[in-house]
Formats: sequence, structure tokens, C-alpha cells
Amino acid sequence: MQAFSRVAELGSFTRAADELGLSRAMVSTHVRRLELRFGLKLLNRTTRKVAVTPAGADYLGHCRRIFAEVAAAEETLRQGKEQPTGHLRVDVPGSFGRHILLPRLPDFFARYPGINLDLRFNERVVDLVRENVDLAVRAGTITDPNLVALRICGSRWITCASPAYLDRHGRPQTIEDLADHALIGAIPAGSAQPRPWTFANAEGQSFEPRFRITANETEATMLAAARGAGITQTMDLLAARELVEGHLVMVLPQHTELGPPLSIVHTLAAQRLARVRVFSDFLRGLLEYVAQRAALHTGLPAIR
Repeated sequence: MQAFSRVAELGSFTRAADELGLSRAMVSTHVRRLELRFGLKLLNRTTRKVAVTPAGADYLGHCRRIFAEVAAAEETLRQGKEQPTGHLRVDVPGSFGRHILLPRLPDFFARYPGINLDLRFNERVVDLVRENVDLAVRAGTITDPNLVALRICGSRWITCASPAYLDRHGRPQTIEDLADHALIGAIPAGSAQPRPWTFANAEGQSFEPRFRITANETEATMLAAARGAGITQTMDLLAARELVEGHLVMVLPQHTELGPPLSIVHTLAAQRLARVRVFSDFLRGLLEYVAQRAALHTGLPAIR
């Protein structure tokens, strides 16, 4: 199973053999024996590449789950004897990773020096099993029954700008006033259009923002606003540090709208790994701390 999995993932018998410390002939023999046992072709082989068949892709998913179970069983036996160690692959939204997670990673490694972190920034929803991801941070409602989801906190969409920008151009008092300002919009992943702005308590008021600046990263729009380029709408958690440091202030607080909840997700097998549990606890504490800071500087209560 290991031989087949590494060939399927690497697309090469030679590379798989080097990684496993076996001869290429032995790796080929292992894969051939699997195919003979099942009476199915698991890999398509050409002189240039190796690719999994549909049956092979399905079997690869089962192999990965089995390997995760084995790792969890071994980890359970080691618990209590030593600190969590090993390789941990984590998937997070790019703006969250760069602006919130990265600055606090030294605190985690100071406590758990034996853990190696493979951090992936993604705006798309990844398949944790297929892409060998141990743990992910996701915004929105989690519907996958194969995942364990721990909701950490809610969020808000806040409209904000830098004090310098507001000194130059004035502070909008109504939603309609935004039409007289330079607006900065974010284009979500997989979309060609900026995210529409949303407002609470806006009965009878419609507003379609005309953006002076758009960017395909929420973090970029928030930083542009913090540097005085205009007004943007962003998540309060993402803007927490800029709010605390005074680079951003909220406008139109009476129209602040609820945003998506943030959750930590992992597979059923991964929840038994000590390194997954300690990193999950670290992320939960970090998110709760950031939510409290955001609430303090927006004057709005934190959302659970």
C-alpha cells in the first residue's frame, strides 16, 4: 500500500523507490501484486508518466485514511511519554495566515519545538484527505459529515478607513454618503466581480459601491485602506491589529453586518493525533484573543 501510494502521489516509480529505500523493481512488484489481487488496474503507465486510474484514485483515498489511523494509534501509545512531535500540514485562508497566524507562530514553536509545520495558504476549500491536510481553518458553515468542526467565533463585516483619509475627505454619516468617497473592494476567489457590500439596519436603502480600487485579496484591500487609499469593508478579525494600532477606524457602526463564523476542521482520524490537538488548541486561543481585541476596538460584543 505504501509503495502504491507513493508512486501515485509522486507520479514516478523511480522517485517512490528512492523515497522508500527500495529498488524500482521491488516497488513495481508490490504494485503489480496489488493489481493482481484486486483484478483491477490501479495505475496507467507510459514511458513518460504514471497516473492513477479511477479505481486507483479511490483506493488511494482509502490508503491515506488507513495510514492516518495507523499514525494515530502509534501516537496514542506515545502520549504521556514525550512532547508531541512530527509533521503537521495546516491549510488556512491566505489573509488569515499572513496577518493573524504568522506573527504568533514563534509562541507555538517555543512550546512545541518537536513539531514541523507545513503551512498552506488557500482561498479554496481543500479536500483534507486527498491533499493530506491535517487541520484547516474555514469560514462559513461546515457541512461535510466526514469532518470534525469546532466553531471558534463569529465575525462582522466592518466598514473602515484610516484617520488620515477621514481627516482629508470627511466621515460618512449615512450609507449614501459612501458614494462620495474612494471605495476599495475585494474580489473573492473564483469570482470575477467584487464582493457586494452588506449593511445591517439598512431598510429602504440600496447602495451599489463604485470601486476606485479592487484587489483579489481581502488583506490587500484592508492594508490599502489603512494606508489612506480609501474606505473598505473587511472582517473585524482581520482588521483587529490595524484597529488596535490606530491605522484604521470604523465608520457607520450602526450598519455593521454579521459575517461568517470561523471554525477549525480536521478528519476523524486526525483528532487523535497529539500534534493536531495542540495546534488546534493554539489556534482556538489565538482566534478568541483576536476576536476580543476586535470587539474592544469596535465597541461591539464578540460573537461566539
